[in-house]
Amino acid sequence: MARLGGQGRINYTDIDNPFITILRDDERSRFIAHALCSVYDSVEMLSFRDMPKSRYRNVEKVQPDRTRSSAYAEKNAVLAEETDAPSTSRINQLLVTGRGFEAVKAIASVKDRVDENTTICLMNDGMGVLEEVREKIFNGTHAGPNFMLGHMSHALVFNRNRGSVKELKSGQTVLTRADSVLGSLKTLHASPDRTLLGSLQLAPALKATTSSYDRWLKFKLPSMMFTAAVEPICVLLDLPYNGLLHNRSAQNMMNKLLDEIAMVVENLPEVQGSTELLNFLQGEGLKRFCYRRITGKAMAPSDLVKRIEKGLQTDMNYQNGYFLKRAKTLGLDMPTNNLMVQMVKARRAEAMEKRNAYIPVQEASIDSLRQRTQSLPGELEQIRKARLEQLKAQGGGGGGGGSSGQQEQQRQQNDDARQSILNQILHPEAADRLGRIRLVKEERATDVENRLIMLAQTGQLRQKVTEAQLKELLNAMADKKEEEKIVVSRRKAWDDDDDDLDL
Repeated sequence: MARLGGQGRINYTDIDNPFITILRDDERSRFIAHALCSVYDSVEMLSFRDMPKSRYRNVEKVQPDRTRSSAYAEKNAVLAEETDAPSTSRINQLLVTGRGFEAVKAIASVKDRVDENTTICLMNDGMGVLEEVREKIFNGTHAGPNFMLGHMSHALVFNRNRGSVKELKSGQTVLTRADSVLGSLKTLHASPDRTLLGSLQLAPALKATTSSYDRWLKFKLPSMMFTAAVEPICVLLDLPYNGLLHNRSAQNMMNKLLDEIAMVVENLPEVQGSTELLNFLQGEGLKRFCYRRITGKAMAPSDLVKRIEKGLQTDMNYQNGYFLKRAKTLGLDMPTNNLMVQMVKARRAEAMEKRNAYIPVQEASIDSLRQRTQSLPGELEQIRKARLEQLKAQGGGGGGGGSSGQQEQQRQQNDDARQSILNQILHPEAADRLGRIRLVKEERATDVENRLIMLAQTGQLRQKVTEAQLKELLNAMADKKEEEKIVVSRRKAWDDDDDDLDL
């Protein structure tokens, strides 16, 4: 049984695990955790990856009567009470937020604390997460929990200035039972007053309600279809959001994406008989929603464009990819969506290759460079010693035939040491290209080798140099040599001056 605790909060006394566990560390999870802490004493927030705990420890709720300067932020109650000791007790109620591709990895990190009495609510971006979680984690080898699907319409962002999660616009939280949707209704072992839905409904800031699957889908589809139809166009044309408002061809392509997605949803077996959802899909509501949101975002850069430029993983498999998968099972064709998925994946692969081709440059002080030089590898130290011995031999005067043989041996040792260093810092393709350059211009190849060895000595090379990076270095050295050329323009014959005098 649950009973009221101090300050109107609720704490559990008769259950083995009182925690409401929230898995992930994004803006939604922090907002939900803070909202539940106003009702419950026992809320646990977990993160399956490292994130600085000092960041975004506050919450700013909607304050319509206050200006930006007078707005205030509350301390996040969960983060203020968190402990570093990980818990191993059974999880009774679990909320999972964040991006779709992270859900399986996140739930796998706590699957030992989950059993058939656990209720898991998936509030991830996109769709198809439930099927993947069941297939990869609870596929008969592990006791399957009860699942619910949820979606929030709250507008939440991270505010760096105040180190907080800021609520830009209040919204609703709608949940639906997932087991009944998939035709495998399970008997819930938890009593009604301990269900996850009841827990969320007690937090006023969440405005949580439950609904049938078709109404929940109608609630979630607009934001999901905006991401699936607008974001890929922004990536294709490299436009901000409102750039689509001035490009008629881009609008036509967006409408084709929306029409294909609506066609698939209309044919889903789980929504057959839902007149309300079908009327919504066949009307102009989705398009009006997309254009209204595009106008609201104005010149803001696309979220998908920013993730691709940073080489981060995207949610395409849970946005357009989910509808493509359902279309395949239904025997429907979605050529425009298929093209967009392949295009986004190609752009991301190109961006990652471009980022990996950069030679990292690090600003360092003289002291740090001196420390790196003092801790050089043995091969670089061998080059220094060989050069020192060579200078000593040259300064000692002619020593006959024996001295000449010794110099040749030292030169050979020096060359071997250089080659050893180059083998360590060059990819085979780059070494092969440098060898071909040596056959044509030995002096240029030597200059490049000296440059690479110098970069290695100063600690500026943190990985092997690829062929693409070698090409960039060659072009940079060629451009520098062109700038150093001096052009001398000599005066022409005396007859040329007559033209200036108009004679």
